[in-house]
Amino acid sequence: MATDARFDVPSARKVFGEAINTSAQHNSAGAQRTVDIGKHSIGINRFSISGVSRIRRGFLSTLLEPVFAAQTVAQVAMESREAAGKLKALGIAKDVQVLLDRPENNQEGIDVHFNCQDGSRYAIKTGVNVGDDEGTASVTGRLNNIFGGGESLEANYTRGNKTQAAFQGVLSMPVAADPLKQLEMSASQATLDNRPYSSYDEVRRTLSTAYRASQLGGLSHELRYSASWREICNVGYRASPSLRSEAGHSLKSSMLYTVAYDDRDSHTVPTCGSLLRATTEIAGLLGDVRFAKVQAELQSNQQIADSGFVVSTGLQAGVLWSQGRSPISDRFTLGGLTSVRGFEYRGIGPHDGNDSIGGDIFYAAGISLLTPLPYIRTNALKGHIWANAGQLALLDDRGLLRNRNSVADEVYRFFMRPSAAVGVGLVYRHSMVRVELSCCLPMLATTTDWPKPGLQFGLGVQFL
Repeated sequence: MATDARFDVPSARKVFGEAINTSAQHNSAGAQRTVDIGKHSIGINRFSISGVSRIRRGFLSTLLEPVFAAQTVAQVAMESREAAGKLKALGIAKDVQVLLDRPENNQEGIDVHFNCQDGSRYAIKTGVNVGDDEGTASVTGRLNNIFGGGESLEANYTRGNKTQAAFQGVLSMPVAADPLKQLEMSASQATLDNRPYSSYDEVRRTLSTAYRASQLGGLSHELRYSASWREICNVGYRASPSLRSEAGHSLKSSMLYTVAYDDRDSHTVPTCGSLLRATTEIAGLLGDVRFAKVQAELQSNQQIADSGFVVSTGLQAGVLWSQGRSPISDRFTLGGLTSVRGFEYRGIGPHDGNDSIGGDIFYAAGISLLTPLPYIRTNALKGHIWANAGQLALLDDRGLLRNRNSVADEVYRFFMRPSAAVGVGLVYRHSMVRVELSCCLPMLATTTDWPKPGLQFGLGVQFL
């Protein structure tokens, strides 16, 4: 998957803070004098950069516009540090030393020089992931700064017991020389094996383009257009009628908008902060798939004084509305260690025979307590006490709308009779992922659910 370049804002702020709290020293004819950098009006006399093997002139001009617009030494220092941070965030340079100096011939203004350590031109990494009853191995190659403006080209290949084969290529480029604003174009193909939970394979071929914008406070936006050709194939001979009716090709063209606010101190095992994310997708611009889909997620984390105990709460919900029956490829699924623990992967909600067929509306809620462990010195390993619940249903004649005269009763049962489980276990915080081992006890389940009491193991980034 594509990796976002991120601007190292705290270090830039630290450097600027040091600059404005000290005097700027300028060399002039072998003598030194101190200047009040907050009040002294001055402009840029000359800019130079060294150590970078590839940088486009137009990109550099855009990057340096705020530097040349600065009116005081303090502003020059601040804008120069920000420009240096952007060069590092975009992979153009590994390190940038900013030098401010007075011109040798006593001209007005100030000389700015960026002494850079050239960034890596390419990177290759491999990885293994285990979670939700799936194991995958992947290899990723990345070319950095391919056109001299912070652009990157990334290719990823993945194989696993469910993901038979997946390939993705992503070209991303900064907008206005800003790593917090990215334009992305991607192409991907994936072959997914949904057995043993559903008796079919699915092939997805997707072209998409997206614009992402992030802010320093944790707020981000993404607007994406995608065209996807899907095929439900290799339907098993014991497949249910619901799956057989879905077999064949479909073409989806959709616009998707995501807004998120995330100020957590960790994406895997947070101890403080909140996450709020909402996604809206509208399909039907082209192709034969038409629906509206909304999904939201809320998470809050609070540490109890300095005890090492952390209380986390999470809430997820979504609804998919279409004309007639919704496509199985776009429905929600629920159940599994990274979703509602204590149930099989895709084990909650509608099933036809032995096939999980997904749903159009769902909710899930969870609360957990992370505890320090006695005789364990590392903070990476924690005890885990949790409870979670959720429900999933279809919005057609097989689900909540099966009886038009009792829709209110069906909706009441949907919200008041969730599937639920409790448990205890261990959580390990790795730098990249979260690892969980839980002993699960299902407490409530419907006749169509697949409870999974006992031990569950999972590895991932996002957990309920």
